[in-house]
Amino acid sequence: MPAKGKIKIDGEYCKSCGYCIEHCPKKLITLGKVYNQAGYYPAEFSGGECTGCAICALVCPEACIEVWRE
Repeated sequence: MPAKGKIKIDGEYCKSCGYCIEHCPKKLITLGKVYNQAGYYPAEFSGGECTGCAICALVCPEACIEVWRE
């Protein structure tokens, strides 16, 4: 059984670059609908079967994504 993962995105530091969205193999990250204080739509974890691969955290230029595996 594959490991289950969970990610946390700090929306105040996200600059909506979309790298995490583009590189998530399960397509579990989307852009939010509410601006952050800097005027960007931050990425959001949509839930689902995250594997905890951490690709999203590796490609994030702002280092605002944390990944945990169970």
